[in-house]
Amino acid sequence: MIDAALTYIRDLLNEYFKNKFSISENKVVLSNIIKNDGTAAQNVDGKIVFFLISLDEESTLKHSAGRFSGNENGATAYKAPALRLNLQLLFCSNFDSNLYIEGLSYLSSLIRFFHANKIIPLEHLNNSNNNTAKLSFELCKLDYDQLSHLWSAVGGKLMPSVIYKVGMVMFEDEPIRKVIPPIKNTGS
Repeated sequence: MIDAALTYIRDLLNEYFKNKFSISENKVVLSNIIKNDGTAAQNVDGKIVFFLISLDEESTLKHSAGRFSGNENGATAYKAPALRLNLQLLFCSNFDSNLYIEGLSYLSSLIRFFHANKIIPLEHLNNSNNNTAKLSFELCKLDYDQLSHLWSAVGGKLMPSVIYKVGMVMFEDEPIRKVIPPIKNTGS
């Protein structure tokens, strides 16, 4: 589901940029900025590049109950609760010095897009159990030390960038563990 969500974000942003800037090429790339061997990744120049920098479980909803009812005879079915994740995504403007202003324009437009679309439904990932997959976007702030450590860990030079916490990617494909029939009054 992570791959589908990030691909969806990429495609949504590319469509937005094509409409906003009247361009035909994709300007958003889902990729590492640096390859594992330390060399620059290919096909990322002149692009907004984004990638997953970390993920964690949403702790406030971690202990939610995993039961649900919905059987016509009143039975209650139990299954594991949905897994809700927070993804940290780094979006960086990878434009050379000749196109620096253009890169900042794309980055500014990206921030405007997520400010206007703080919650994005993932219609193509929704299932028949009335579970609506959604992504929520929250701008993150790092101080200079944290930013320096992050770019060192990535292996790149500091670029204009923004980090978003993307919340509530849900995995709900756990099977039902047990079904408890309803209590019925047998009459006395």
